[in-house]
Amino acid sequence: MRILLINPSLRQATTGQYEKELEEQRGIYPPLGLAYIAAILEKNDYQVTIIDCDTETNYRDKIQDTCYELKPQIVGFYAMTWSYILAKEIATQVKNIDKKIITILGGPNVTSMPHSSLKLGEFDFGVLGEGEKTIIELLEKIDGKKNIPYEKILGLAFKKDEAVIVNGLRPLINDLDTLPYPARHLLPIKKYFDVFSQKKHFATIIATRGCPFNCVFCDRQNRMGRNWRRRSPINIALEIKAIRDIHGIKEFMFFDDNIIIDKVWALQLCKEIKKLNIAWECRERVDMVDEDVLLAMKKSGCYRIRFGFESGDNNVLNTLKKGIRVEQSIKCAEICKKVGIEVYGYFMIGAPNETPDTINKTINLSLKMQPSFAIFSKTILIPGSDLFEYGVKTNQIRRDYWERYLAGIETNGAPSLTKEKLSETEIDNFVKLADRKFYLRPNFIIKRILRTKNLTHIIRQAKMGIALIFKNTKKEGLKKFA
Repeated sequence: MRILLINPSLRQATTGQYEKELEEQRGIYPPLGLAYIAAILEKNDYQVTIIDCDTETNYRDKIQDTCYELKPQIVGFYAMTWSYILAKEIATQVKNIDKKIITILGGPNVTSMPHSSLKLGEFDFGVLGEGEKTIIELLEKIDGKKNIPYEKILGLAFKKDEAVIVNGLRPLINDLDTLPYPARHLLPIKKYFDVFSQKKHFATIIATRGCPFNCVFCDRQNRMGRNWRRRSPINIALEIKAIRDIHGIKEFMFFDDNIIIDKVWALQLCKEIKKLNIAWECRERVDMVDEDVLLAMKKSGCYRIRFGFESGDNNVLNTLKKGIRVEQSIKCAEICKKVGIEVYGYFMIGAPNETPDTINKTINLSLKMQPSFAIFSKTILIPGSDLFEYGVKTNQIRRDYWERYLAGIETNGAPSLTKEKLSETEIDNFVKLADRKFYLRPNFIIKRILRTKNLTHIIRQAKMGIALIFKNTKKEGLKKFA
């Protein structure tokens, strides 16, 4: 059976929170979710091709040519909510080429909204949550290898007559070492980059799945569950070694939300990575690190950690159920700098009951900590999050908002709270103000030029900085808050 997997372009279908120029410069990450699915398919003797639209100059022609040449029986899509409309358009394109092609949708969007996702698009099936086991059972059913009813396949949604049937979720995969490594050989691996990385090429790694924390703005528990599961350090190290040896890549980003929940495991991971002589970075919570762990990370090649500081006000952090305090964020940044690890900060603006005073505290916190980079974004009411439910209960957003977005009725991909103490326009203007205060500091600009050794990265970072600083500024709004 011939299978084509497609990653719709997130650069072409963003939340609307960032301008096109900014999206083009910040980087392209490999679609590891699809690569994991491709790997399990190849392990089961299916012929697989991947098209990552983000890496294609003309992805529509690429898809059409591939469908005519490959003649796939199955076309699968990975879609977030913001790339769903593009996935829907491509699915229609595929069906127009050959009505017999079976289309399957996977990813966070169909997991959160299975009925709407299948009803509004030409998708025959939806794979919910972790898809490795579900996709194999589905294909064995389609291929006639197993005579299991569709209703019995856990983690599956499908169309039956005029209805959409949604089966129960499949139990999470506990032993992640049983999964094959992502099929990177099917991806244009040298086309992936991050504007903030040290080297020209880098690769992403997923070491864990799930998150046990309670942040109200996140939908992670609806996709990978609350149960934090981890691969063995040796399994991870062998994957990194293979990528280094085969592709010559020596910089890696751990794409996990947290990798230090189990500190014994984290220290063992650092021990294994240290043998590989690579550079790496990760994302982590401020309350998970201490000096011993950071020193071990530094010695193993970690040069940067991305932290979700979120806010400079403790009441806002409590509202977000972040589980940290401002004092911890400051201490965390201090320890990182002490051991020589760069700090990359994420900050949110527009939480429930946010005021100009709390927002200014957030901006001032970023200036006090002076991370190497800072990303300021407005707090979005994403589907499947507790914050979205709060918005519905307080009549700030319609319950069917995201269904209407999938249908093309709503066009704002980054809705925020609109009936609190600040309007959405005011929140947008505060985000722009934060960007300018942080990135227009002379000492920041000089440090970046001196630290960045790669000319390509200097150019990309300069373009990104310009996009951040000059994106659709509403001067009257900025004057009001300055």
